[in-house]
Amino acid sequence: MVLLDAISLWDQQTIRCLTQSHLLPDNPLRDGGVLSVFAGVEYAAQAMAIHARLLDSATADIPPRKGFLAVASKLNANVDVLDHIAAPIQVEANMLAHNTDSSLYAFSLTADGQTLLSGQLTAVIISDTSSRP
Repeated sequence: MVLLDAISLWDQQTIRCLTQSHLLPDNPLRDGGVLSVFAGVEYAAQAMAIHARLLDSATADIPPRKGFLAVASKLNANVDVLDHIAAPIQVEANMLAHNTDSSLYAFSLTADGQTLLSGQLTAVIISDTSSRP
């Protein structure tokens, strides 16, 4: 499932993506036809994953690694649902800390100058053990 439509900016610390997938009636995160603002956590997690991959491929020829979202914290929602947001949503993720095993990002989803959802996400990266003896 790819929810983000485009990358508008990225550097060593930040990625900004745009999406209009919240407007699709068949968005896979809809529950009972409603897209909760907390589905934005998945949007932010996808931005984090893209950022990590861009950083890996920019610094070395590192194959993609698997990971998972471990913690969502400091969530602040200013709307209940994303269904009524007619404008494209900007998803921004800013790396706060990173090592070989995990990453911590602050994120925000905004549209038309309004912050819809913000918070922090911690992702855990799974080491590839297939090449170990």
